[in-house]
Amino acid sequence: MARLRLESSAVGISAAVFLSGAVLLGLELVASRVLAPFFGNSIFVWGALIGVVLAGLSIGYWAGGMLADRFPAPQLLLVVLTLGAGATLLIPVVDDPVLEAVVEWDPGPRWNPLVAAVVLFGLPSVILATATPIAVRLRARSLTSLGKTAGRLFAISTAGSIVGTFATAFFLIPAVGTNQLLGMLATGLFIAAGLVALGERMLLAGGALVVLVAASVAASFALAPDEGGRLSGAAAENWSPLYRLRGERQEVAIPPGGFELVYSKNTRYHGLSVVDDGESRHLRFESSFQSGMYLDNPFRTRYEYTDFLQLPLAYNPRARKILFIGLGGGSLQKRMWRDFPDVDQQVVELDPVVRDVAYRYFRLPRSPRVRVTVEDGRRYLQQHDERWDAIVIDAYFSDSLPFHLTTLEFVELARSRLAPGGVIASNLIGAVSGEGSKLFRAMYKTYRAVFPTVVVHPVREQGDDDSALRNLIVVAGDGAAPGQDVLLQRWRERRARSPMAADLTKAIRGRYERLVPTRDVPVLTDDYAPTDSLLFLD
Repeated sequence: MARLRLESSAVGISAAVFLSGAVLLGLELVASRVLAPFFGNSIFVWGALIGVVLAGLSIGYWAGGMLADRFPAPQLLLVVLTLGAGATLLIPVVDDPVLEAVVEWDPGPRWNPLVAAVVLFGLPSVILATATPIAVRLRARSLTSLGKTAGRLFAISTAGSIVGTFATAFFLIPAVGTNQLLGMLATGLFIAAGLVALGERMLLAGGALVVLVAASVAASFALAPDEGGRLSGAAAENWSPLYRLRGERQEVAIPPGGFELVYSKNTRYHGLSVVDDGESRHLRFESSFQSGMYLDNPFRTRYEYTDFLQLPLAYNPRARKILFIGLGGGSLQKRMWRDFPDVDQQVVELDPVVRDVAYRYFRLPRSPRVRVTVEDGRRYLQQHDERWDAIVIDAYFSDSLPFHLTTLEFVELARSRLAPGGVIASNLIGAVSGEGSKLFRAMYKTYRAVFPTVVVHPVREQGDDDSALRNLIVVAGDGAAPGQDVLLQRWRERRARSPMAADLTKAIRGRYERLVPTRDVPVLTDDYAPTDSLLFLD
């Protein structure tokens, strides 16, 4: 009987160590989705999270060892796991007030995510890290086998972390909401504590933990993403760190009653939502607006920059085959499908949910003239040697750029896929000069290292100066840049054949004709592309 009890104790403690390791790494991954709406998804955010979790492990291992020596009893492990579950379950309750307070304080682009990570995830990380040294003390039977016991339990904890990482990243985040996932992680810790209680024959504690597991499961269901409902208050704000740091306001005004939430999902890449304001429908990644559509006229231009991305047809009037990297809501593609029936479009979109949302909610036509392939844009170019009359790149998220689509090597690859006379147009977010212009100027310098001709068409609002944050359409090609009058004539001829096409007079006349200084910025390469630093730091 005693041997059986020892074996059940060993199984319960080992299972608890495995689950605590799984939850800790799962929590680190979920934390990125908690911080992203407020601070983006930059290297600063990931550096803060990794550093805080590692600091929690260090402190937790030390504290757990001390506590285990003073209180070498299974009850200590039960308390630690229960406290860890409670701290995890508390995060969905306090995260918005904490994050809003950090934003209000605003200690800087590096410190913002670090402070938030410490406040929200520091304590759970420390608590969960104490579990393994406590388990080692409980399972140690003699000094001669202490090393073996410690190695086995730390190996089990690490194995749990590996499973937690893969399960959270590959399956859970795309399948459930962030808050609901935090509830599920807390439930896992309550179950771990229950397994310890079961192994130690602690019936009263086990009964209490059954109640806590049931309550945590109920909380997880209650935390599921809303179907329908409204986004108002803080949830409706654009907390983009880039716009916040530059003192810019979001382009889309929040209606008095908030936005109607049409659809919401955690994808592999974003917290995605579709919202209506009564007049328009918008696609949001985290809290930033990406695409829009007028509900009463799906083809009417909602965001002006999408018209500017038709400039390749003016720079290369013979363009018939266009490759798009990035889809969003498909505003540009469906407009060109309607206006230019002689143009064949191939779209490459990384996120399958974005593709599905464009079809379902933004009226993207299912047509052989607009084909959508789910793939990374650079990988698609590497795997297909087809030549294009124009390549349009609209894949840069304002707070976190896919750096591999910004580098010299990528631009060279894209150039190799152009037909004679072909051009590349890229939609960037930034300023032409002054504060906030470094990333744009680095990318301009990178394009100039590949193409002899690179021009910029800022999407200006009334009253803007060159230091204002805006969409910047960069057009690059091998031929000399046509004059503005030539471009206007070409576009008039195009509109004569396609009378519903957008008027690009503002886009063409607004071309930036001044010198873009680049001496203080690098050429971006696969080896060195500090896009986050250039984006957020002056």
